[in-house]
Amino acid sequence: MSKIRLPLAKPLITSWQWHATLFSILSDDENAKKWIFSNYIQLRCYDIQEIFTGDEMLLADMMPGSSSLKECPYLITSLMTKEQITSYMNGDIIDFIIRTIDLGGYVYGVFDEAKILSDAAVDYKFPHELFIYGYNKDKEYFYTGDFTFRDKYSHSTVSFDDIRRGYEDITAADDHMFKDDYKGTRGLYVIMKNTDTTYYDVDTVLICRTIREYLNSEDTKDHFRMMRNRFDDTVFGLKVYDKVLDRINKQMASEEPDYDIRALHVMYDHKVLMYDRIKYLMANDYMDYDQALLDEYEEVVKNILSARNLLIKISVNDDVSQAVRFKTYFDIAREKEEAVLNQVVERLEKKA
Repeated sequence: MSKIRLPLAKPLITSWQWHATLFSILSDDENAKKWIFSNYIQLRCYDIQEIFTGDEMLLADMMPGSSSLKECPYLITSLMTKEQITSYMNGDIIDFIIRTIDLGGYVYGVFDEAKILSDAAVDYKFPHELFIYGYNKDKEYFYTGDFTFRDKYSHSTVSFDDIRRGYEDITAADDHMFKDDYKGTRGLYVIMKNTDTTYYDVDTVLICRTIREYLNSEDTKDHFRMMRNRFDDTVFGLKVYDKVLDRINKQMASEEPDYDIRALHVMYDHKVLMYDRIKYLMANDYMDYDQALLDEYEEVVKNILSARNLLIKISVNDDVSQAVRFKTYFDIAREKEEAVLNQVVERLEKKA
């Protein structure tokens, strides 16, 4: 075939590329929702060195994070090293991606997007994850999902030549997705939908346990210490409010502020998904329907959205006169969220 676009859904959340990719594949599948709404409850954050600038940044994310692409039972993910890819299709990355798509596989991995963004030679790299879900042989481009090209998650086309250049220029050291999980190697993820059979049902025990861990700011990662050594610098649950507010205040106080909105994007997506989860649990009779409870949690969503939009406005206008409102938004959201989620746990356990 000269053109294929694999099925896509409107993603429920998009705050990081790994979430946007998984949800683009699975958001509209009823079986997958059973796993989705049993997870993505705990919130965490920690300080890291920004891979592109070297500056310190606060990385906030939900659990599961990037590992969800491998752990979700409604995806079949093959981890293909560069050596494996080179051994197939005469080593041509374009032919490999096309053949993968022909077989129903989405492709996900790190490419040098500096080579994609610029036709001219550049002396720097911009390694970033790219999601490829189709191709057009006649026009010689791939259909992709990404944050870089339009400053928000969107779908675009990238030429075969740019994909080849972007792929070949990345070393194992540049591949921040693959190397962290696979001991310094370079590669791509091949992802296929696996939704025909119910492999995972709604787990209200896990939901209640993880909500409690969120409310008590407990270390959910401790359950997974058999997989890797634990870090001691991660903040969990409701305490993420404090950590993010502290980072915002530091940005406001800086003489040359570099506003980083990503943590607030993650917090907003977390609230949107929690609201959808509560609606889903009510609609499927895991708890009784209560519009008043939904309205209370909607106030949480609105206040975090207001905080996010305020930081965007400040970053554009460089006017911090309204910065005091962040604490108000956070205080209201935190108080209402704690009250609603305690009710959710109580009602789920009563219904069980």
